[in-house]
Amino acid sequence: MDRRDIERYLQMLGQELAKQQRHGRILLVGGAVMLLIIGNRNSTRDIDASFEDEGPAIRKAVGEIAKRERLPSDWINDGAKGFFYSSPPINLWKSYPGVDIYIPEMEYLLAMKIVAGRPQDIGDAQALIHYLGISQAEDVLNILKKYIPSRYLTPRLQYMVDDWFD
Repeated sequence: MDRRDIERYLQMLGQELAKQQRHGRILLVGGAVMLLIIGNRNSTRDIDASFEDEGPAIRKAVGEIAKRERLPSDWINDGAKGFFYSSPPINLWKSYPGVDIYIPEMEYLLAMKIVAGRPQDIGDAQALIHYLGISQAEDVLNILKKYIPSRYLTPRLQYMVDDWFD
């Protein structure tokens, strides 16, 4: 999915919810945010999100859109909730009839990406560091301490961040 696809499908999602006389709230995270806000990629396979309100209605609408548009059933999924270490600070990104779309503060997303630590997350974390204008490892470590419980802040993470600035 590219930027236009994501926006079109989210608008369709809002329309489906409005047909059900529902209004959902969705928090986007992951590759979709990297594509839409940071611009370090051109496409994403799916949309990682957290369904903040009206979860069952959203899942039903997602299924309808998947059938109609011939998309995978998990074109948008709410599996991201398991990766939140605290309540993320969020901002409204777009509002469509039937659905409000939020994104996390970019510092929070940076912390999530670093802790996830997969190769694509590392590239995203470095893009976020550039986007945020961070020039010192200490600033990144302070962001991690702000959002991530200390038990997850391993020496490996600290060394990795230090290496990015050497």
